[in-house]
Amino acid sequence: MSGIYIHIPFCRQACNYCNFHFATSLLKKDAMLAAINKEIALAAGDNSWLVNTIYFGGTPVF
Repeated sequence: MSGIYIHIPFCRQACNYCNFHFATSLLKKDAMLAAINKEIALAAGDNSWLVNTIYFGGTPVF
């Protein structure tokens, strides 16, 4: 079983347990969401692998 984890890196504050990239500013939010959408669109045409799970993580503030 394979899965994809998509991290939404916009947080209200920094958590000392998080090892992921994050930002406490929303200045790059639109560019990041556009990039995630582009990656999903590019991967949608690739039938060479099967994904059973998509998990959206992080603590989005929007």
